[in-house]
Amino acid sequence: MSRLSRNNDDIDEPIRVVEYDARWPVWYAADASELSSALGARIREVQHFGSTSVPGMAAKPIIDILVAPVEWPLAAHDRRALEALGYQYLGEAGVAGREYFRRRGAHDTNLAVVEWGASLWRDNLLLRDFLRAHGDAAAEYARSKNEAWQSGARTLLAYSEHKGHAVTALLIAAKRWRAEQPSGRDDPV
Repeated sequence: MSRLSRNNDDIDEPIRVVEYDARWPVWYAADASELSSALGARIREVQHFGSTSVPGMAAKPIIDILVAPVEWPLAAHDRRALEALGYQYLGEAGVAGREYFRRRGAHDTNLAVVEWGASLWRDNLLLRDFLRAHGDAAAEYARSKNEAWQSGARTLLAYSEHKGHAVTALLIAAKRWRAEQPSGRDDPV
């Protein structure tokens, strides 16, 4: 098996959806600090993304962190440094252009290591920013997530598949929203 492909059995895991927890930003900050200490100047940027980054939103209680290394693809020594922190490396995990790591413990964390400025970087941050700015869209997405879980999608892959259409629709709306924003931004979102 190549280092960038994994069996879905390695990736799938039981999930649950819970109400927003005010500890999520604190856990993100602790994880981000740990990542910065371990990788230092080899990280270009670290961002909290996903539903735990949207205040008030129900989510899987797993902190999602977007990591852009200076060197892309991720260097082997940086992968080993993440593994030394307790992260399990799972290759692309079905998403081309991403290196996926997860750590389960006192709180759970997923790392999506992607190229800075690439579509995965931009789209994930755009979706986060859109949900933060549009409470109605965030509430509808939370309903979709709860519906997926209540309907029996109790594992990561089933849950992700069930809510995939909602994510696609949100990303389309977010891109429309971005196009309506004043130009002049120099960040890659």
